Amino acid sequence: MLSLTDASIISTVLEAILYGFSLLMFIFTLWIVLQNRRRRRLNHGMLGAACAILALSTAEMIVNIIRVRDGFLITGPRLPGGTEQFFRDVSQATFVIKSCLYNTQTLILDGVVIYRTYIVWQNPWIVVLPVLGWSGLFACSIGLNIALATASTHAGDVFAAQTGRWITANYAITLATNLSSTSLLAFRIWRVKQQSARFSSTNNPLSPILRVVIESGAIYSLTITTALVAFVSKSNGVYVVLDMISPIISIVFNMITVRVGLASDQRLSAPGTLHQSAFSTEVRAGMMSAVADGQTTTTTTTAHAYSHHQQYGYGHAHTYPYGHSLAVEITQYIERDDDTSLREDDGPDSPGVVVKPASVTFSSAPSVAISQLDP
Repeated sequence: MLSLTDASIISTVLEAILYGFSLLMFIFTLWIVLQNRRRRRLNHGMLGAACAILALSTAEMIVNIIRVRDGFLITGPRLPGGTEQFFRDVSQATFVIKSCLYNTQTLILDGVVIYRTYIVWQNPWIVVLPVLGWSGLFACSIGLNIALATASTHAGDVFAAQTGRWITANYAITLATNLSSTSLLAFRIWRVKQQSARFSSTNNPLSPILRVVIESGAIYSLTITTALVAFVSKSNGVYVVLDMISPIISIVFNMITVRVGLASDQRLSAPGTLHQSAFSTEVRAGMMSAVADGQTTTTTTTAHAYSHHQQYGYGHAHTYPYGHSLAVEITQYIERDDDTSLREDDGPDSPGVVVKPASVTFSSAPSVAISQLDP
C-alpha cells in the first residue's frame, strides 16, 4: 500500500511537471488573446479567469512545497508518528489551504463551462441543472473546508465519516456539473455542425472546436473520476490525484481558449476572400432578440474577415421565422492603398478606396459564432 510519505513526494513531483506545462499553456493563451487586437474583441472575463486559475495553481504549488518541507524537515520529525502522522493530519493549516485553493479553482472552471454553454444555447433553461450543481458544489466546498479545519478526534483520518462525506459529495457534484454542461456545449456545437454540412462542402471550422471541447471535458472528468474511485476505496493514491488536479484545471481551461483562438485566426486570415461556408458570417447569439410562440427572431449578422490591407465591414439585419437564422456570405470587400483602418464613413468614393465586384450568397444554415467561445 502506498504510504503517505511516498504519496507526498510523488504528488509534488507530478504536480510540478504539470504546473510547468500549464504555465506554458497560459503564456500561449496570452499570446493568442493579445495578438492582433484590432481583429479580436478581448474578453476580459475569460482572461481574468485564466489569470485567477493560474494564480491559484501557483499558490497551491507553493503551499505543497511548504507542506513537504514541514513534513520532512521541521514539524514531522518532532511528532511521535513522524512524517506519516504529519501528512495524515487533515487539520494542518497547509492541508486546509490547499483544499480551499482547489475548491476555488473548481468553482471557476465549472462556472466558465456553464457560461460558455449558456452563450452557445442562449437559453437560460438549458443551464438550470448545471447552475444548481454549481450551487451545490459551492455549498459542499464551504462545508468541506469547515469540516477539515474543525477536525479533532478524526483529524488523522481523511476517510472518516465527518470529512469523507463532504469530500465524496464534492467530487461527485463537480463531476456531474462538468459532465452535464460540457455535454450540452458539445451537443450544441455538434448539432449545428451537422446541420450546416448540408450547405457547405468545405472543412467546418467547428470541427476542431468540438474535438477540443470533448477532449478537455474527458481529461477533467477522468481525473475527477479517478480521485473519486481512489477516495471511495480508501487509497492514499487520492493524495497524488488531488495534487495533480490543480494544474490539470489550468491546462483544460487554456486548451479550449487556445484552440478556439487558433480556429478564429485561421477563419479570419484568408486574404481577399471569405470562407466559402455558412460560417463565414457569424450569427452572434448575444445579438439575437427572440419572440416566442411562432413570432420572429431578429438576427444581426456581421462579416468578420480581415487581411493586412483589406477590411470587410458590411453588416445586414434580417428578420426570419423563429428558430432559423440566415447566414449571409459577403464576398465584396473594400481595399485601401495604405495600412490605415477603414472608417465607418468611408465609402466607394473615398480616396484610395477600391470596391471589388460583389456577390452575396444566402443560406438558411444555422450557425454558431466561433467568437462566442473566443477569449
